[in-house]
Amino acid sequence: MGSVRETSGITVGAILGYVRTTGGPEAVTRTLVLAGAIESPEAYEDTRRWYTWDFKIRLFEAAAIVLDDPHVARNIGIAFLQNSVSSALILAMSLIGGPTQFYRVAPKVNTRFSTCAEMTAVRVRRGAATLRYRVLPQYTPNRHDCEYTAGLLMQVPCGFGLPMGVISHPECQVDGAPACVFEVRWAQPRRFWRWRRGGDDGAGAFQGAMADQLTQLQHTVAELVAARAPDKVLATIAERAGFAVNAHSFLLVAQPSPDEPPQVHGFGLTPAEFDQLTADGSRVPPGPDRLIADIVSPTRRYGYLVAFTFEDTFLETEQPLLDAYANLTAVTLDALTAFEAAEERQRTAESLLGLARALTHARTPADVAAVTAEAAHAVLHADKAAMLLLDDAGSLRMAAHVGWPPEARREMDRLVLEAEQSPLIFQSRRADPTATRIYDHTAEDSLIRRVMTQAGVDVMAVVGISLPERLYGVLAAGFTGPQGAARAQQFIDRMPGIADQAANVLRTCELLEQTWQLAHLDALTGLPNRRAFMAELTEAVADRPGALLFIDLDGFKDVNDSFGHAAGDDLLAAVADRLRGCVRSDDLVARLGGDEFVILSRQVEDEAGLFRLAERVREAFTEPVVVAGTAIPARLSVDGTLYRAGERTEDVLHRADSAMYRAKRSRRPLATQPRLQAG
Repeated sequence: MGSVRETSGITVGAILGYVRTTGGPEAVTRTLVLAGAIESPEAYEDTRRWYTWDFKIRLFEAAAIVLDDPHVARNIGIAFLQNSVSSALILAMSLIGGPTQFYRVAPKVNTRFSTCAEMTAVRVRRGAATLRYRVLPQYTPNRHDCEYTAGLLMQVPCGFGLPMGVISHPECQVDGAPACVFEVRWAQPRRFWRWRRGGDDGAGAFQGAMADQLTQLQHTVAELVAARAPDKVLATIAERAGFAVNAHSFLLVAQPSPDEPPQVHGFGLTPAEFDQLTADGSRVPPGPDRLIADIVSPTRRYGYLVAFTFEDTFLETEQPLLDAYANLTAVTLDALTAFEAAEERQRTAESLLGLARALTHARTPADVAAVTAEAAHAVLHADKAAMLLLDDAGSLRMAAHVGWPPEARREMDRLVLEAEQSPLIFQSRRADPTATRIYDHTAEDSLIRRVMTQAGVDVMAVVGISLPERLYGVLAAGFTGPQGAARAQQFIDRMPGIADQAANVLRTCELLEQTWQLAHLDALTGLPNRRAFMAELTEAVADRPGALLFIDLDGFKDVNDSFGHAAGDDLLAAVADRLRGCVRSDDLVARLGGDEFVILSRQVEDEAGLFRLAERVREAFTEPVVVAGTAIPARLSVDGTLYRAGERTEDVLHRADSAMYRAKRSRRPLATQPRLQAG
């Protein structure tokens, strides 16, 4: 598979390896220059690459010149086991069993070296083999190629601990024969010959190949452990496994996670071939030109590896090697999955702990909603998250959201769900608030479908935020893409924990609000009480000039005596309501106790402004107050004082109180009273 695939990188590596061993690095450089090579020497070390027939012949010719050796091609073949960089092929050869078995499969091995010639095992018997070697018609036979082939065939017995074979070449295609004929003879091992433990170079080469494969496997394991990411693991396996079986091209298809699409890695394939093999997502079918190994562990099936070669040229011993790499891939992915699960649990625990810490600083439902939505977005790995709270009318109102683009945020801020609009959400929340439910565009509730469309999500998970006695709202997480449903299912078990924390803090906010109101608001009128007023006055006096108006309800005891205390309470509440209507939004109206009220204004800074404020108060009470069906005139004593920034709070309060009591004693309208007090 590819463009120029005539001479294997194994042969190129064997040539340059012999030249380097014999003449040194400078000889390699000279050989490449003479052969017309245009890349650096390092570029020719990749045995997966393929070259032209002509380039191989030029390399042989250049090596003969540089080393001054006319028989260099045969010597390269003889030294193949020592100089070849393809330990995978050597190891596969060593597992065949012996020279006799090897010469029978020599035609398959030949295709690993060249696609320009075909080899046939004419006759193979113990100690002798006759092989036919024919260069295809479109290529020109060459003496160096014949010599190289002869050297390779002579070296085979050495690989099994035997002396080098003796070869004859009675017919040669270069001399006009239809094909080259090679006759090889080798010494048979004596009984109990322990050829595997021989000390010659061939056996040492096989042992070196085994050591090299073990080293490669160790390096692979080390790289897989260091990779930590599935895509890097798969890329490493695709690289290493292709070398292990000496494949011409390679394909790896694996799905590390069920909620993610399969990953595809490979080498040696043209873009068209790559697309053809992976287009429809189906498994690559078996064939004589490929080995397939499933990536399967005891827990799950991840995918498969495919090694390609030309025609039916894989050796039987190479399938176990590929299976070993497939098993290593499965074990590594299992380990990564377990590691990622542990890391994910750690991240989830840290996120939930961070949520708990953040919620301790939340003081309002809005704070709780913002923190909770952010946590849900992170912990659930959601594309979008939102929290809606029930308001006093029983509607779900958007409180916080994360993940929406700026142009959609305003619309999300205005989102309100009424019970009659979305019965599915309301009914399910009230029936079982803690259950997490997942909706998609097939949901029965039309409003859910519309919200999902507006939100731009394909799947939405919803859980209630509640305590046994109270439903506060709902937490929603949105997922997009074809794996949205799988991602939602993977993480929804975390939603109730997030919602429970939010519900507990919302309850705490309620209690804090109730406690604050008890401590700072007058229970009868709802106005700030003396404690709250004094805190505000202290802050206001320290900041800037302003005015303080004292108001006393005259004749209040007579109302209590004549109509009862309930009527008196109603009168005080009515007075509070009218005073609220007299002031600006940033003014403070408070009840100090009994029938005494105050107005703190940060905007009034001169006597004229104070006079107008007092007049508004008086005018608000020109009409009587109706209490228990009876119209009761509300008579007020009103006066106050201006204050400067930095004054003592006690001085300001005493001055205003004194002014009001002078007005009460005089019982004259404010317009005819003496000049208002100013600090």
